[in-house]
Amino acid sequence: MCSVNDAEFETDDELMQPDEVPQTEGAICKKCNENNAEVVLRVKDTYCSTCFLAASTHKFRATIGKSKLVRPTDSILIGHSGKAGSTVLLHLIKAGMSEAVHKRLMYKTTVLYVDDGAVLGQTVDQRKSTISAIREQVHGLGFTGYAVSLNESLHSSEPKIYPLDEEAEDLKGDSDVVDLFNAVSSYTSKEELLHKLRQKLLISVARSLGCCKVFTADGATDLAITILSNIALGRGAQLPLDVGFVDSRELDIKILRPMRDFTRKELIYYLNFHKLETIQTPGLTTKKEPYTSIQKLTEKFVTELNTEFSGTVSAIFRTGEKLSIGNLEASNLIETCALCRAQLDTVFTNTSSLQATEFSKLISAEGPKGNIGKAAFELKKFPCVIDAAENVPLRDSKNCDNCSCSKGKEKFEMSAKNFEKYLCYGCRLIFKDLDKQHSIPDFLQNSVRQRISLDDMREEIADFLL
Repeated sequence: MCSVNDAEFETDDELMQPDEVPQTEGAICKKCNENNAEVVLRVKDTYCSTCFLAASTHKFRATIGKSKLVRPTDSILIGHSGKAGSTVLLHLIKAGMSEAVHKRLMYKTTVLYVDDGAVLGQTVDQRKSTISAIREQVHGLGFTGYAVSLNESLHSSEPKIYPLDEEAEDLKGDSDVVDLFNAVSSYTSKEELLHKLRQKLLISVARSLGCCKVFTADGATDLAITILSNIALGRGAQLPLDVGFVDSRELDIKILRPMRDFTRKELIYYLNFHKLETIQTPGLTTKKEPYTSIQKLTEKFVTELNTEFSGTVSAIFRTGEKLSIGNLEASNLIETCALCRAQLDTVFTNTSSLQATEFSKLISAEGPKGNIGKAAFELKKFPCVIDAAENVPLRDSKNCDNCSCSKGKEKFEMSAKNFEKYLCYGCRLIFKDLDKQHSIPDFLQNSVRQRISLDDMREEIADFLL
């Protein structure tokens, strides 16, 4: 047991103390040293509204400019939800287009609203009301907007989008995505699945509209929560893609996060000073207990700790910012996850934690009198797992009807066990309870079939060369 408090700190006075309650009364702006302070950040940094807004604009433009990834001729798709982050993002871009000629933002901007009300339990009237509010908000800022149903993310074909100027189409045809979310048992997996489907849909619509970049409104607080929850969900290897400024897992379209340096407190100040209204829509875990999902519990931990210790979000966020991975664009031969398109982290090696986890699960299922060793792998649910001792695929198993090895191709049935080979560890957890064919999205089935065909082709080429 850790005894650091007993050894190092004899009294509570020596422990780290919570921040004092910030006061603006009588304070002067630390930037201009003239106006009265209206904003307090990091407990003791005071700003007037003019200096705060100027600093916010500079922070936004600097985040985009120092990356040197966005060109004046680029077409940008903005994922808009109507909430604080995306509302501030649209306003900053609109303000940037009105700047002086040498500072003006010149790229073409298109707004997309993803209608996920069906999986959130909203009625058709509520979804139409939300779309109408999004239309007024987007048009008020002078942008062209489109809407698309989350159900379109389940198909391999080009998504059906419609302009916000038009009335919403039939919103009753979302049974597929509702059935899929009902088949997922935990809210942790549901939130992960919703995030991955939204991201896939943004990429698909960007391709349809000819956009080469996608802007999302993830702020510093959101990214700090994502860092901790991703580690808890086994997605640590994907952190640079999920929280970095650029998500480059797709070679033709980049996802950028220009709001990543804004905390939730700064977003609220910005909205209040510009008198901007947001559109609040419920989430999957709204009004539920904190222990409903890992993401909600992590959010509660980070936000409450940041209330008492203002450096919490910054410490987590800046630590995650230092993580990096190799250049994914250097090779197209990297195996990627069929769902999230991140690099696969499920390769069995002699010392991999994944192998230890799977072996421990197998032994626990066997019980005290079960078979342990190679025979257990052959007779149970891992007929194709690589034997760590021999480093040779076990191709002689008699139970290959439901696996993805060569002997099971003729009797291939699409199920969670069939395609988990092509999913990363985090995405495997989402579908671990699915065992019916109709519960698996069409695009995943098609992707897995293509990858199996490619594997067959590689095996045939290898056999021919031998």
